[in-house]
This record gives sequence, structure tokens and C-alpha cells, in this order.
Amino acid sequence: MSTPSHSLWSASRFESLMACPGKLVMEAGLESRSSKYAAEGTAAHQVLTWALTEDLPAAAYIGRIIMVEDYSFEVDDEMAGHVQTCVDYVQDLRGIDGALFTELKVNYSSYLDVDREDAWGTADVIVVRDEEIAVVDFKYGRGVEVSAENNPQISLYALGALQALDGVAGDFRRVRLAIHQPRIRSAASELDCNVSDLEQWGRTEARAAVAECTAAWRTGFGQDEERWASAYLRPTETGCRFCLAKATCPALRNTVALTVADRSPATPDEFEQLEPVTSFGADWIAAALSRVDLIEEWCRAVRAEAERLLLEGETVPGWKLVAGKKGARQWSDAYAAEDLMQRYCLTPAQIYDMKLISPTSAQKLVKTGALDPDQWEALQKLVTQAEGKPHVAPETDSRPALDVRSVADDFIAV
Repeated sequence: MSTPSHSLWSASRFESLMACPGKLVMEAGLESRSSKYAAEGTAAHQVLTWALTEDLPAAAYIGRIIMVEDYSFEVDDEMAGHVQTCVDYVQDLRGIDGALFTELKVNYSSYLDVDREDAWGTADVIVVRDEEIAVVDFKYGRGVEVSAENNPQISLYALGALQALDGVAGDFRRVRLAIHQPRIRSAASELDCNVSDLEQWGRTEARAAVAECTAAWRTGFGQDEERWASAYLRPTETGCRFCLAKATCPALRNTVALTVADRSPATPDEFEQLEPVTSFGADWIAAALSRVDLIEEWCRAVRAEAERLLLEGETVPGWKLVAGKKGARQWSDAYAAEDLMQRYCLTPAQIYDMKLISPTSAQKLVKTGALDPDQWEALQKLVTQAEGKPHVAPETDSRPALDVRSVADDFIAV
């Protein structure tokens, strides 16, 4: 039997299935719409694979064009620089005697107790060294920081790697789970665990999640949709972030309504007439802030669903499609425009925009030999970097809290 194009129990969405067992039912029949950001991540993964398999620096692929679905990406200094950070990390893990596997298809069905064709995925990087197996998941996104701790996706990849390499390599005692997200931070998020603990998680928590999702699927909406939704739909930021059904999910809609109006509507008319809660204070702000990301995700999903319906010719009462703002002007034929301006005797300074290279690009010239270390050290004295702007984050965030004084502390009581 050939392997299907999509895994039912895909590692990338398993965390959301654990959070919301009804997700499989809600997403049934809905088509996944890939974004430009996801496509860009695929392109960056391709550069990582090339660099590791061909043993070349990521910069060797600058200028190469990568097509991902309908999107075209040119490997530039920025992409190569971020990919190289992960390449360096993997090479450090590998050392001089480690075995390296890239884009390895792994299967973890035995741990979930499901059919083999329903539970598989592709691990970005696997490094085998002595009695340790390291699984590295490369993420090119800059939106949400992902931790290796309590992460079902990379845990399933690791279980699949153990199964794939059983008998090929030695007996493994330790597993290193690593998520490398260089556009957010240069250091990888790591979790070290023993093989028995990881396998125990796969056969208990992960398998239990599959059983609950299966129960939700077999039950379906049935005759009592409200009861089914109450039992199996559990809106959370993790579960809803990439859910295809969040625009139409009744549980998420009720969560939003309860947050902003302290009551759940039964009809669209009641939803339209909801009155917001008017309480104030830091406690209320903290409670509301914990729901903001979830509500914003719902808002974006509703707008996208309305646009989809209107583009397909359906009616959304009270709403219509209009033409947006025109894009920036650009040359239809840059070479022809350049030739004409040269014939008009315009000077190079008038035709071209000249820009000094960035400190990051200048530092790379040391590796190529165009600059020597002493010259770069002199240039470094001219480099400045702005401090990051204060950003609200949950207490679980790994970054230290800023020491902020009250403005009143700057004044003396008179």
C-alpha cells in the first residue's frame, strides 16, 4: 500500500488534537490554505537540507530561486544567515563521529496503536552519536516561540526516529529534543530525556489523545450538537491557532462572547446585541489578556471566511467585496527602463539607489577573506544596536522581566 499524501495523526498538528478532540470532526472536508509564510519556511528548510547534505555553508545558495507551490523565493543574506545558525548547531551536535540524517520519514504508529499509514511524518534532522539520538526541528517563523518541553510534535518525531533506527544503530539510552528557531533566538530550545520516559508518554498520553479524538469522530454531532460540542470542543490558543474551523466553531464563538460580554448567545441576533462587561482593574486586565491571542485568532479567521464566501459568489448579509488600495508602482521591464534612462544621459547616481551593506553582511566578508579579523574589529566600533522595545509576555516566558519603576518614584513629595 502506498503512503498517503497526508498523515491523519500528523506530528505537526498533534498538539492541537490533544487540546481539542473535536478538531478532526470540525475540520472534515475543509481545505487547508497554505500561506506565504509557511511556503517561506519550506524554502528555508530546503536550504538547510542542501547545506547539510552537500556539506556547504548556507551562503553558497544565495541567489538560488526556490519555488514552493505558487510562491517564488530567492535565497538572500538574511535567509542564509538564519539557516547557517542551525547548520552550525547541528554540526556541533554531530561532532566528528556522529551520523547525520536529514528529511528522514519516520513512523510512530506502533506507539499510538493506529494503522501504519495514519501516523508518520518527516523529521528535519536526526543526529546519532554514541548512546544518544538527537532530533532537531527547524522552524523559520518569527511569530510564536516554540519550546521543546512538553512538545508533542518533536516527541512524535523522536519516537519515529527510534523506530526507524532500531537495529540500524546502537541501543539508545538518551534522547535530545531540540527546536531551533533562529529568527526568534539564536540558541535552540532543548530537552534531554531518557528513552523509556519518552516511550511511556507515547503509549499513554499520546495514545489516550488518539482514543478521545476517535470517540469524537465516531460520535459526530449526532442528535445533540450542544452536548457533543461541550464534550469535545475545547478552545485554547494552542488548539485553535491553525485550526481550519475556528471561524465557524461554536465553542470558540461562545468563548469569545463569554469573555467580552459574560454570556453566551443562542442566536445570531443575540450575538449582535451582546453588551460588553464594564469592569476595570488589573485583575480583569490579566484575565482578559490571557484570552486576547485566542480572540484575535478568531477575528482573523472570521474575516478570512467571509472573504472566501464572497469570492465564491455567496452572500454575507450586510457585507460586500471592494477593490483594495493599489500596489506600489514598479517597472514592467526593468532592463528596458534602465536602457532608456541611460540613453537620456542620466548619471548612475540619478538612476540607481546605492546602499551601504549591513553589519551582518560585513561580518560575513571575514569568512570569505575580503576582510581580515582586525579590520572587522575596527568596523565593529561603528556598530550600534537598538534595545528591544518592551513587550507584554506571560510569566512562563523564558526572558527575564524588565525592572520598571513607577513614574512617581522620580518625584519628591512636597
